[in-house]
Amino acid sequence: MKQNNLFFFPISLFFLFCTGVSAQISYGGKPIRPHIHKEESLGGAIEYSAAARPHLEKDGYFEMPAFNRDSVEWEDEENGLRSYRFAHKFYTKINKKKDAALTVLPDGTKVWQIHIHSKGAYSMNVLLTDFELPPGGKLFAYNSTDSSTYSHVIGAFDYRNNSPEKILPLRPVAGEAIVIEYSEPGDVPFEGDFTVSEVNHDYRGFFKREPEIDSNTDFICMPDALCSEIDEELIRATVLLIINGATACTGVLVNNTKNDGTPYILTAVHCLNGNAQYEISKDHYIATSGTVITFFNYNRPVCGTKLKGTEEMTAAETYPRVILPERDVALLELREKPPLYYNAYYAGWNMDESGGTGMHANLHHPSAAVKKYGKTDADLSVDTYPATTTFEKMSHWKVPSWTTGSTHGGSSGSPLFDQNGLIIGVLTGGSSTCANSLPVENPDYFSVLYKSWETDATDNQLKTYLNPDHKDLKQHSGFDPNRNNPLIRLSNADFSAGDALVTTSQTSSDYIFGNSSETNEFAEEFTVEHSVEILGAYLLVPPLLSGIPDVKISVYSGENFPERLLQTQDFSPKYLNYGSSGFHPQDKNMHSVGTETFVLFDEPVKVGGGKFFISYTIADSNPFCVYNVDFANADKRNTAWVNDFSQGWIPANEYPPAQEMKTSLAIQVLMRNIIMDKIPELSEETDSPLYFNSENAALSLRNFPDEPVSAHIYSLTGMLMETVRFDKGVKSVSLVPRAKGSIGIARLIFLNRNYSLKIIY
Repeated sequence: MKQNNLFFFPISLFFLFCTGVSAQISYGGKPIRPHIHKEESLGGAIEYSAAARPHLEKDGYFEMPAFNRDSVEWEDEENGLRSYRFAHKFYTKINKKKDAALTVLPDGTKVWQIHIHSKGAYSMNVLLTDFELPPGGKLFAYNSTDSSTYSHVIGAFDYRNNSPEKILPLRPVAGEAIVIEYSEPGDVPFEGDFTVSEVNHDYRGFFKREPEIDSNTDFICMPDALCSEIDEELIRATVLLIINGATACTGVLVNNTKNDGTPYILTAVHCLNGNAQYEISKDHYIATSGTVITFFNYNRPVCGTKLKGTEEMTAAETYPRVILPERDVALLELREKPPLYYNAYYAGWNMDESGGTGMHANLHHPSAAVKKYGKTDADLSVDTYPATTTFEKMSHWKVPSWTTGSTHGGSSGSPLFDQNGLIIGVLTGGSSTCANSLPVENPDYFSVLYKSWETDATDNQLKTYLNPDHKDLKQHSGFDPNRNNPLIRLSNADFSAGDALVTTSQTSSDYIFGNSSETNEFAEEFTVEHSVEILGAYLLVPPLLSGIPDVKISVYSGENFPERLLQTQDFSPKYLNYGSSGFHPQDKNMHSVGTETFVLFDEPVKVGGGKFFISYTIADSNPFCVYNVDFANADKRNTAWVNDFSQGWIPANEYPPAQEMKTSLAIQVLMRNIIMDKIPELSEETDSPLYFNSENAALSLRNFPDEPVSAHIYSLTGMLMETVRFDKGVKSVSLVPRAKGSIGIARLIFLNRNYSLKIIY
């Protein structure tokens, strides 16, 4: 059965087991790294040799025992169930007070270190229990005591990471050694403590889980979904499921005959029962369904790259509606509808017996990776799932071979679409593989949905939920909640035409559009014909060298350059995790691979037709930049801007380090057109705080605002023309000049009241 039975939560491929904690937020800084044997500060790291390591077990050093990797991998494949693990767990009791090496610095600061080594690990991560730190205490983890490979640091973690459960899982650190360093000044109210209770050895290559485009034979024949020929709507319907923090599967959002957006998800039952070959209670399915996290739009955003998709669009918890273990069909319902900005699509279905003819397609998340595509031109037959007595006979579509693609661990529950894009089955398992960029002709098996349409129990059949109107039909089309006003993803780059992502630098570590002594803010210019509301922005970011930096995302309006600040938002990339205390946000892994991160604005930003700008400001010293674009067409114009400390905003091709290079920043906008229900009514109040000076096209407030407020300027047809912002202490702003005699309506919410003003240019 093609699912992932993971020891730890795999999205971003962190080894985060089912532990309930507050969010694993780190707060920056650098570890002290004193020598493990010295009682004084040495001003830097003095390393000990690998040959000296064995005798250090009493002084903060611990070696994990060897294990038989072949045996573990054989267990992963036992019974042909295609389960997928990638970490071996050691249970430990390494206590900071009893077992760590202690160094006392001249200023009284105490530093404890625990060194853990596991030979052959691609990466290591640990679970800390009894975790409680005082104010002033700081904990880091890093990947080596060898200065030549000291390259991956996470932290600091401090008292803000304390939780009622006293648990903190640390995300993976690259390499076969991990150092846990805790320091605290001499005047703390109490001494911090923690115990290393679990050590996890990555034996498959955690940081390489995103498949290499040219070399990974497991995935080499599987096109990325957005780089395939399949309908984009079906891609939006297919989702990644993480169950109980330990199992990865695929599911599909499915429509019902009311077209009301009830968030039903089809997947495989065995994803909920861990491949159990015995009877499982209803209470188990209720409890397990409550642990499901659904990831929308986890796609490769740029074809031909190793860039990971967004992980911010998630939904927590489902309820079981239909559970048919004998046919491996599960219908779950999300606790809440996906927000409109997720741009989810509810796929249609075909419950007719004729669904096996013609071309068929499959979308899936193998090994919890970005979404992949497969198709077959072969006719399907109804068959019995082989080598098991678990499933009802003649309950599966047999796909004899794939023309493109294959399936893999983690693909379980993924949809099989007929030639009209309607769901006819979900994946149970099989033996298809990739070889030399081509699929091997081994069969896969998908549950036959029409056999689950009606059952002996009306409360446990698909028909009850997918056909609540009791219509006389066996097929139904899909549903798009944004059909009347589609979401638009605006980009200045055209990667399908040969534009390429690059990180332009002056030296190997000095990116032009990153940390600099000359600037800390960069912007991308956009132009729209009509008024739009901006819901958020996508940033395509190269791998970070350290933790997530303090970055602000801003929206500006302006005719010639970023002039008027409309909104600012923190850049805080997280995904949703599940543990013993429930759901909680987790810092996103941006270290090992380039990532697409979505930043949702607290409130949609409304802009009129013309130019607007999205910027990022780097507020600390942690290295950060976004990709910029190498244009395939030399005639394309520059859209990148730099806020130079001495010159102000200048085009990137006039910025000396860029050396007249025309480029775009890899920032994309999620927006939609503004459709006004009616023209704003004019206020009748005589004490309106707004007034307009037509001579200089200035809109003003009669009093200084105590906090920033925004005014929207509409045409007489109700079209938003522009948005301006009055910052604290600013009571006059310039509007975009328009033809003399033009009429507009300014609308302002001020002191909890609505005001509108007719303005004549």
